[in-house]
Amino acid sequence: MDFILLFGVSILPGIFWVWYFYRQDYLDPEPWGLVFRSFIAGALTVIPVSLIETSFAIEINRPNNLIDLLFLSIFIIGVTEEVFKFLAAYFSVYRNKEFNEVMDGIIYVVTAGLGFAAVENLFYTTVFGYKVGVIRAVVTSLAHAGFSGIVGFYFGMARCYPERSKFYILYGLAWASLLHGFYDFLVISRLVGFTMTIGIVLLLQLYLARLIRRAEFLSPFK
Repeated sequence: MDFILLFGVSILPGIFWVWYFYRQDYLDPEPWGLVFRSFIAGALTVIPVSLIETSFAIEINRPNNLIDLLFLSIFIIGVTEEVFKFLAAYFSVYRNKEFNEVMDGIIYVVTAGLGFAAVENLFYTTVFGYKVGVIRAVVTSLAHAGFSGIVGFYFGMARCYPERSKFYILYGLAWASLLHGFYDFLVISRLVGFTMTIGIVLLLQLYLARLIRRAEFLSPFK
């Protein structure tokens, strides 16, 4: 498989989406160095996440029933991926002085999520081919961005309102993990088709857009 084409299908879309979401932070843009750090940290989380999810691969791919699959989708896929993407952003930027508004939390965790998605897409493209890679570059990347954006909003709230930081972080992780897990449950179980999957991702992006508007409203730089 040609490396340049593989890179173009898997990694470049992730970089494009980082740029797209970065442009939403127009009031006080973050340094590209910190954004890049968050992207790389998110990409590296593929390693521990893969180790955890691979150990449950048989149960996920051949569940005893839909209830078992729902449980695994939420607590093995949803929780694992959202926690590690959050940790990637947390250890990359949390104590940096540039992290000074709610919107920054969205940018950094979304970027970490897109780093994770880019490497994950690289694997899927290598194994299943370019067609799968192109679909995942759009649909799956935006799904990861949406779930990560939810975590990021509450991460930003935790940063700006430290007296309730634990609540915001736990709430954001729980809400995003639940949505992520339910989304994967629907996809893995094939209870929804491709068109419905796109619709779900679009609704997720509308929800993220609402959170972005709320973050802008809370910004001290407006």
